[in-house]
Amino acid sequence: MKKLMLLIAFISLVRFVNAQKQGNIWYFGYQAGLDFSSGTPVNLSGGETGTDFNPNVINQEGTSCISDSSGNILLYTGGQTIWNRNNIAMPNGTGIKGGVSSTQSSLILSLPGSNRIFYVFTSAEFQDYAWADSSRSYDYSVVDMCLDDGKGDVIEGQKNIVLLDSSTEKLAACIDANDSGYWVVGHKMFSNQFNAWHLTSGGITDTVVSHIGTIQGWNNVHSGWDYSAAQGQMKLNASGTKLALAISNFQPAYLDLFDFNNNTGVVSNFCHMVIDSALQRDIYGIEFSPDGTKLYATLLGGPPGPPIYQFDLTAGGGNCDSIFASRLKLIQLYSCNGIGMQLAPNGKIYIVINTMHSLGCINYPNLKGFAANFDSTAVSLSASDGGYMLPSFIAGYKYYNGIPHCPTDGIEESKANNTISIFPNPVKDNISIETSQSAVIKITNIQGQLIISVNTTGNNTNIDVSVLPSGLYFIRATTEKEVVVKEFIKE
Repeated sequence: MKKLMLLIAFISLVRFVNAQKQGNIWYFGYQAGLDFSSGTPVNLSGGETGTDFNPNVINQEGTSCISDSSGNILLYTGGQTIWNRNNIAMPNGTGIKGGVSSTQSSLILSLPGSNRIFYVFTSAEFQDYAWADSSRSYDYSVVDMCLDDGKGDVIEGQKNIVLLDSSTEKLAACIDANDSGYWVVGHKMFSNQFNAWHLTSGGITDTVVSHIGTIQGWNNVHSGWDYSAAQGQMKLNASGTKLALAISNFQPAYLDLFDFNNNTGVVSNFCHMVIDSALQRDIYGIEFSPDGTKLYATLLGGPPGPPIYQFDLTAGGGNCDSIFASRLKLIQLYSCNGIGMQLAPNGKIYIVINTMHSLGCINYPNLKGFAANFDSTAVSLSASDGGYMLPSFIAGYKYYNGIPHCPTDGIEESKANNTISIFPNPVKDNISIETSQSAVIKITNIQGQLIISVNTTGNNTNIDVSVLPSGLYFIRATTEKEVVVKEFIKE
């Protein structure tokens, strides 16, 4: 029977591993890195996370990375700086508003339908939170991989765009039901409000708000506001149908579980579980198994050390009380902090064990009970410390981007080129195009489809773009001497 269970687990892992390779490269902690290209994590040096943090903040937490469909790193961030494939800060990639001490400081997604445009979502950290500090927000910045000679840069005017004020430290994403876009989910501080943003080929086209679950920031034991409740991971399962979040609240530790509708973006069916009522016990890391039947949670703080729990989400047909009753202490760690969790491209779940400078691993997370097989020293990190958190990726590694394609004939936007200027950018209704000589003006969408074509004799040409869907567009101006391409955002 045991051999059959292991065979089933192996087959499940093979199916999961056959996914795309956009999550193969991990940079996290204090310059720690891993490469999953072979299926087995290999230490990787050169990463810059942990070097751009505020000196007043001792914890490097959330990061996010994304590679192309062949597994080559494109960009990554620790929350405040966006780094390119050469581990160099992008020219306009500094001053990003994510918090390096935010549990899930960032999440990088490709714009659906594009191999060159990426959205970098960020969340603030709870330190020095003021009661009504709206600057601690969810934001996004847009990167074009064809800028800076193909190494990528943040588009001018598309940096630190506010999505929601008073963010918690939670970010999660999944593909939508039509397999044409993503849902990006955040949770507002001092409330029970979830925001789900729909990222499609037209950009962020919809925001869905759900009021349900525990109020983030309210400590029921101390009967007051607790900023530590902003901490802890939030995760969606690979199918985008379940959402779980750790509420990093001392006394007791809370775990909330919900249904998520990946067609509408609505969060529903609240299941509230008090995991551990021990003094100074805090919940932080959570993750779903690849098949979505199990949920794992890590606790930290308080003697004797952090336990790792497994929950069977199929228990009692998915009944909340039955799920809680299925709780199993998979392992009790001693003299270490087992904290952030992340499902890897190889189908295993890795856990930061920062005081041991290593990662633990749940080898068969689909299996029930101790058959899941936890190894506390699965990966020894060559960097000094793995920090507190592993990189954030979309649920199930279901990315849309392939390999960025940039013009090879020199036809590329140049910030120093004055042959053509466009304004305003972003634009709502009319865009003005100024050229120094006669030109053929063509506007295309990110798929390269021709939208508008006009001839101009120079000076200003005004074009009505009010009927165009929101998103990124390209203006191509062809003159007798050259071809110049510029991009603009339609709001």
